[in-house]
Amino acid sequence: MLKNCLVATTVALALAAGPARATLVTLTGTDFDLTYDDTKLGLFNAPVLSGDIISFTFNNFVAESLNGQGFVTTSSTIDGIVLSSKNGFTFGDLLLAEFGDYLLVGPFSTVNVQGQLRAFDAANPVPTQTASDLFVNPATPLNIVDAANHDWQASARIDNATPVTPPLFGMPQNGWLATADQIGVTIENRLIAFTSPGGLFAQQAFIEKKFVGIAIAVMPVPGPSGALAVLAGLALIGAAAWRRRV
Repeated sequence: MLKNCLVATTVALALAAGPARATLVTLTGTDFDLTYDDTKLGLFNAPVLSGDIISFTFNNFVAESLNGQGFVTTSSTIDGIVLSSKNGFTFGDLLLAEFGDYLLVGPFSTVNVQGQLRAFDAANPVPTQTASDLFVNPATPLNIVDAANHDWQASARIDNATPVTPPLFGMPQNGWLATADQIGVTIENRLIAFTSPGGLFAQQAFIEKKFVGIAIAVMPVPGPSGALAVLAGLALIGAAAWRRRV
C-alpha cells in the first residue's frame, strides 16, 4: 500500500566556486527519507516520494533522427540521491522501471534505450559500488516499423544478491544493502534514434522517455511474481503521472 507522507524541507548551500547555488532538498517518508541536489536533475523533474516508491517525470527527454540523419543520442544522469532509512527499515531491493513510447518509419530506422541503476553504501562508497543495466521488456520490443506509436518498458534491479562492480579483490561481494543506513543512488539514461544515410525512402526514428519509478523493498526481497506486481504498480503510477501532465 502506498503511503502518502510527503514533507519537503530545503537547505540552501552556497557553492565554494562559481555563482551557482545548490539546494539540498529532503523528502520525508515513512520508511526512509530522500535527499537530492536540485542542480543535478538534468532532464529529470524533481522526484516524488510516495510510500516506498520514488518517481520522476521528464523535461522533453526525446531522441529523433530524420531521413538519413544517422545516430541521434539524448542522455541524462541524475546522481546525488541519498536514501536514509529509519524506523528499523532494512533496504532489500531497488527495482527501477522506465516507460515511454517510440515510432519508426521506413527501412533501417531503429531506436534503443540504454542506462544503468547504480547504488552504494554512503558510509562505505568505494567497495560497495553496485550496478544493474537497463533491460528492455521483450513484451515491448523496439522494432515495430509501422509509423504508429508504441509503448516500451525497461527495468533494472539491485538487491542483496547483486555483486559489487567490479568484484572486490576478485571476489563477488553482496549483502551490503541489508546493513546500510544510507545508500547513494544514480540513474543513467540514454535514448538512441537512427536513420540510415543515403536512404531512398522517408525515414523517422523517434523515442521518448516519460516516466521512471524506483520501488524500494524491505528485506526479504520479493520473488519474481512480487517483482512483476511491483512493475505493474509502477506502470499504473507512471500512466497516472503522465495523464496529469498532458
